[in-house]
Amino acid sequence: MSFKDTLDSINRCFAKNVEKDLPTIDDFSSDLIAGFNNGNFELLESFSNKTKDVYLKSVSKRILAIKSIQKARSTDSELNIKKTWKWIYESLKVIPTTATISSIGSQGFLSIPLFKYDREMEGFDFIRLHIWDNSLDKYFDKKKSNTFSIHTHSFLAQSWVLVGKIVNNRFRVKENHENKNASLFTVEYNKTLNEINQHTSVAVNTEKNVNVKQISNEVYSPFSSYNIKHGYYHQSKSLGINGLSATFFSFTSKFGIADNSFVVGPMDIKESKINRKMHIDATYLIEQLNTIIEGYE
Repeated sequence: MSFKDTLDSINRCFAKNVEKDLPTIDDFSSDLIAGFNNGNFELLESFSNKTKDVYLKSVSKRILAIKSIQKARSTDSELNIKKTWKWIYESLKVIPTTATISSIGSQGFLSIPLFKYDREMEGFDFIRLHIWDNSLDKYFDKKKSNTFSIHTHSFLAQSWVLVGKIVNNRFRVKENHENKNASLFTVEYNKTLNEINQHTSVAVNTEKNVNVKQISNEVYSPFSSYNIKHGYYHQSKSLGINGLSATFFSFTSKFGIADNSFVVGPMDIKESKINRKMHIDATYLIEQLNTIIEGYE
């Protein structure tokens, strides 16, 4: 991916109110861009440390972190959690809290978008920071979230655990009109879908009844990673102290695309609206994560 595409995909993950303050490709030297294109990020890292412009610094730090995550994913290698987190932490800390998009996802975690490329679905790539914590419970309907927690994705989903523990349960879901215990729901988004992390959605019953059976129970700790193939059913929950857990999370279409994604829910419900709390100040949680991650050996 070119430097410009990477830059554009990061810039769009900042709040609209700072759009005019974000850097353009003209703010970066030709030597720095050439180094980036050749896989050499030393100039970019040096630049990110020296620049006094907070948005140039934030975006530059984020480019370094995103390339680190993408490399670990594409090469199936271990992600340097401490180094990658340091870049993201510095990227978030240097800018006003109002410049960061943060909202509660349908599964009850705080979602902070870091990078999104969707110019064509064959190259779709979406990377976010996910944070679970008991303090977030007031922002969403926990009962509804648990009721609609088993779901699939249209793309390969991969998570790298930063803090806490994540339980990932996998399920076999088969259409069955006799021995049934649930229904499949599709998720329909409102017209602000193109606004990153800023939309409501409705789970609509397809009236296809299914039998659901759990087939695994996996527990992941910091420095571990797991993925869910597109079209496969799973459910993830936090087991961190006071509910605190965090992951880097990515969607990528490079390993295939499912035609639809589904959520499993009660047969007697026709539809359920999912409201997302927007613009949550994540400063306290970010600082908690940083204290924990800095303490890792």
